[in-house]
Amino acid sequence: MRRLVVRFRDGTRTSLDLVEGQEREELARRLRHFVGREVAEVLEQAYDPRLPTRFRYARREDLEAYAKDVCAGKGVGVSDEAKKAR
Repeated sequence: MRRLVVRFRDGTRTSLDLVEGQEREELARRLRHFVGREVAEVLEQAYDPRLPTRFRYARREDLEAYAKDVCAGKGVGVSDEAKKAR
């Protein structure tokens, strides 16, 4: 199981299940409720039973800039490709 975790500058966070190939659309759908908040980082959380915490985190810089734009009010909504797939 993999999830995206978005951490905001004020210390709060939100997370969502990672749907392969639809990361941007799912991120935009979730973050449109957080317009005006400043994104600190976007992390991918993956289950790893070998670790004491059971999860490992990897920074997703490819989605971080996009998340910052969405929260800044730019690019809010679902992409044209996602609309066509519906």
